Amino acid sequence: MTRKRWAILTLAMLAGSLLLIIGSVVLIDPFEIYHQATAFIPPIENGTQNYSNAGIAKSYSYDSVIIGSSMTENFRPSQLDELLGGSFVKLPINAGSPYNNRQMMDLAFGTHEIKTVLYGLDIESFTYFYKTPKCEMPDYLYDDDLLNDTQYWFNHSVLTQYIPKCLKTLGQRDDTLRDTMYTWGHLYPYGKDAVLRGVTISSGEVAHTPLEADPTLSQQTRLNVEYNILPYIEAHPDTEFIFFFPPYALVRWYNFYESGMLNYHHTQKEAIIKALLPYENVRIYDFQAETGWITNLDHYIDDGHYGPWINDAMIEAISKDQNRITSVAQAQANDAVIRAYVDMLRQCGAWPDAFDPLP
Repeated sequence: MTRKRWAILTLAMLAGSLLLIIGSVVLIDPFEIYHQATAFIPPIENGTQNYSNAGIAKSYSYDSVIIGSSMTENFRPSQLDELLGGSFVKLPINAGSPYNNRQMMDLAFGTHEIKTVLYGLDIESFTYFYKTPKCEMPDYLYDDDLLNDTQYWFNHSVLTQYIPKCLKTLGQRDDTLRDTMYTWGHLYPYGKDAVLRGVTISSGEVAHTPLEADPTLSQQTRLNVEYNILPYIEAHPDTEFIFFFPPYALVRWYNFYESGMLNYHHTQKEAIIKALLPYENVRIYDFQAETGWITNLDHYIDDGHYGPWINDAMIEAISKDQNRITSVAQAQANDAVIRAYVDMLRQCGAWPDAFDPLP
């Protein structure tokens, strides 16, 4: 064999191998970037969230989305379909920022007509820089540039881990996947031992930094709302945006007090509400002063994360228009309740067996 023929054969074999790899990834497509899986169960897991969301947003059939952090992962889209109307999918980013949520909405609105957005508002996340993702995303899966998909086609984990996972479930379907994807409520212990681990409750006074002392934090909140939320509300007047503030355990509010940030976060929350209320296609719900939930640690795995039954209860309440905020004054009243319970907790100096009702 001449050197020329050997070179041609080698190049042909190399090209064939590359095409085989590309073809395998595109055909099996474990993260459903090009088509929704029908012949196997896709590896949609918490560890694959930033990748799986791209395929869900692009390839699934839906008209409504769930946006937010881990506080939204235990929602059941089937329940939302029934009580709120529409066909929902989950697009959460665990520990994400408003910019991460913007990335999710960009893809959802860019590929589907969206009827409803259910959006969980984590006030701490609004202190992150408004143009920076808190969680790094595989941007090559979120854009329309086919050439940079080479990072997907020749990804070592895709080839050696996720395609084999798909092949192990070949011929199987999971009709509950839309509800069960990303859920974690069954994985952790609940209760005082879990929530109060490492927490020391003190009756000492904490000096709170004046709200005007750090204008950068306030500016980030405003920019996050203006850049990462309002453009979608304004560009899609026929889409209903349902925002909710999740019910953290009272322990988290106490931790905010200990860090000197309780008043700031409440002011931050009230500023977000003030910015959103004027829009006719917006509804806001506040569950943070649901004292029957936030003082019962059997609902929680830590100071913020609640069980899936709380997710269900929030959707029930939203469907009945309960816990709705129509003025900043309502939010301020709720926040005053939280501060009163924090004061009660401080006076106890420990987590009490029961909380006395407020006067």
